[in-house]
Amino acid sequence: MTTDAVLDIRPAVLEPGAAGRPPAPRRTARILVVDAEGIVRFGLRQLFAPDPHLALIGEAATPRDALVVADRCPPDLVILDVDLGRGDGAGVDLARTLLERHRGVRILVLTGCRDREIMLRAVRLGVHGYVRKGADTADILRAVHTLLRGESVFDSGSGAGVVSPDVPRDEDRPPVRGLGSAMLTERENQVLRLLAVGMSNREIGRRLVISEATVKFHVRNLRDKLDVRRRTEIVYTATRQGIV
Repeated sequence: MTTDAVLDIRPAVLEPGAAGRPPAPRRTARILVVDAEGIVRFGLRQLFAPDPHLALIGEAATPRDALVVADRCPPDLVILDVDLGRGDGAGVDLARTLLERHRGVRILVLTGCRDREIMLRAVRLGVHGYVRKGADTADILRAVHTLLRGESVFDSGSGAGVVSPDVPRDEDRPPVRGLGSAMLTERENQVLRLLAVGMSNREIGRRLVISEATVKFHVRNLRDKLDVRRRTEIVYTATRQGIV
């Protein structure tokens, strides 16, 4: 576990006629990285180092160490692997504790975990983003800045990189409507399950032996029934309602 400087105070560029004013301090976003793999922590440290808007306040390989760092210096964003190399989803319980102890903290899940149940637990808990390990560094950096702006980012899992569905924060989202899978047709349920594992329209069409246009029709119906505007919000909302 390591801790580094928290704030980055830089003199502001003075405008004409502002010579007598003190420079305004600039506060960087505080980031905590929690991952059992040292090489991942090293890589993220190198990725964030050139960015003047990000300050890595600490690294941790275990939930216990992560809480020590977070309680000592509350982070703005936690980048977290949900299984922490143990395969039991320990990171999900850590995410819950962090959200309870530090109101306003943002959590980005960066993981290679393919356990669907663990990932659904994380989404239901209210993590703000999910990106698979192996994503381009530019996509990871973009996801970090997107979460810090108060938006959400969920990896499509289809090779298309990171998508930003602009999902409202949990505290801003109105209570979801009770829909229930009974209101979805059998085909819509099939499409929803395949969307949940990150398949594209073309891949869903091949799996179900239907045209891509037909898949788009079912996706549009899912958007309407779940009362969402974007394709990328379908799985998120369905998961929150317990449909998938």
